[in-house]
Amino acid sequence: KIEVQISTRALSIDQDKKTVVFVMSTSNIDRHGDIIDQDSWMLDHFQKNHAFFLQHRSDNFPIGKWLKVWLEADPDNVGSQRLVGEAEFRVKYEDAARAFDHVVEGDLNMVSVGFIPHRVDYDEEKDAFILLDCELLECSLVGIGSNRQALAKDKEINEVKEDAIKTAEALDKVIHKSMDNKVIAHFKARDMLYKAIRQ
Repeated sequence: KIEVQISTRALSIDQDKKTVVFVMSTSNIDRHGDIIDQDSWMLDHFQKNHAFFLQHRSDNFPIGKWLKVWLEADPDNVGSQRLVGEAEFRVKYEDAARAFDHVVEGDLNMVSVGFIPHRVDYDEEKDAFILLDCELLECSLVGIGSNRQALAKDKEINEVKEDAIKTAEALDKVIHKSMDNKVIAHFKARDMLYKAIRQ
């Protein structure tokens, strides 16, 4: 028996290491009508104090820390970058363990950056303020954040495709080994997977 599960949302969660990769910020217009310039992020001070808070409550103890942050190409905004980070949850503490469980279950998966913009421009065409030279102070797990795209990161489409190809190859092996009345079902499952891969 072969069970194939294709998730509609493959999140970058490592349950063993208790880490999650989040998109922290993008160049999309946020709920406040602002755009954070991704090329001018100021990260030096954040990397010396990379606490991971819940709901921007920096007056409370953190639920973990950011292991690393980086800029990468944004697949949703061609030619733009986005800020991404890997957060580690300190699950030995009750609040952090509870927060991590909610992220794993998929009912809490948004983060929000706390920052100071050192320059502000206005884009008339986009009718939005452009926030530049933003000094990142912290980034918190939140219920609802300003940036709609600041979510637990999906697997890249190539990773999902590779997983499907591996499963299809496993089905191929089963088909070649078993020449009985179950072969038709295996053929159908394999063909469905290859169809999904092509799409």
